[in-house]
Amino acid sequence: MCKTIPIFLKKAINLIKKRRSLIAYFFAAGSGVIVQYLVGTTYCIGHLNMDPPTAYSIGFIASIPVGFILSKVFAFKSRHSGNTTREMIKFGLVLFFSYIITVSGSTFALKSLTYLFGEIKTKIPFTNNDFSLTGTLSHFVGMGLSFIFNYFTHKKFTFVETGLFDKIKDFKKSKV
Repeated sequence: MCKTIPIFLKKAINLIKKRRSLIAYFFAAGSGVIVQYLVGTTYCIGHLNMDPPTAYSIGFIASIPVGFILSKVFAFKSRHSGNTTREMIKFGLVLFFSYIITVSGSTFALKSLTYLFGEIKTKIPFTNNDFSLTGTLSHFVGMGLSFIFNYFTHKKFTFVETGLFDKIKDFKKSKV
């Protein structure tokens, strides 16, 4: 028993070291998820009675600065890269596809869950608002799918030097 605990701790520490960027990205993206959920689902749907795709879109847009800054600084350690403009452009390209995944995934999940289980709502105590379990779960499905896509594309494309912009510059020079 006494020997297994240090072995387990050593394995856990090694796993954390190997997956440091994933864990850091989880917390960085988690902050974006909180902003996206509070703005999109809680405020836009819950208080403004917007339709879900529009509300998901507004929440997504509101979470962009949080996601970029925290991902750049903490998850992918590119704080002093000197390529912030390039990273912002690449981040925007990734966000285009991420937006489609988030909104489409959330909308599809909402329709599917509503079809399978109906609209599951409950009253929030001490307020006049309803809580939609179906809507919340569907929003998290879309954000979860987007999380997976974003992690790998940011790790392999956004916050690394790919040579893409140098190729574009060379192409422009060859045309002139």
